[in-house]
Amino acid sequence: MNTTTSTLTFDDVKKVLVDAVAAEAGVAPEELATDRPFTDYGLDSMAALSVGMEIEDVCGLADPPVDLLWDHPTVDTLAEALWKLMNAEPVAATAAADGQR
Repeated sequence: MNTTTSTLTFDDVKKVLVDAVAAEAGVAPEELATDRPFTDYGLDSMAALSVGMEIEDVCGLADPPVDLLWDHPTVDTLAEALWKLMNAEPVAATAAADGQR
């Protein structure tokens, strides 16, 4: 995707995630259910790292939280968290998850 972070919409962020997760899972993007956990698609830590690198590249986030994909385990929840990070909003779900450990 050739776009700058400032021009990304929420739908763009979600599409980036769908495409990245689908590629790692070996399924067509249109077959990926955005409300199913990444683990349902067999994503492991190496796949999460690859998706994380795509997030950094496309969304312009340097060093996103390491546990981002595990704290937000679906495309839907991760897209919301990324959108908040990109717009400098606090990501409450991550803080809540950290407090439960």
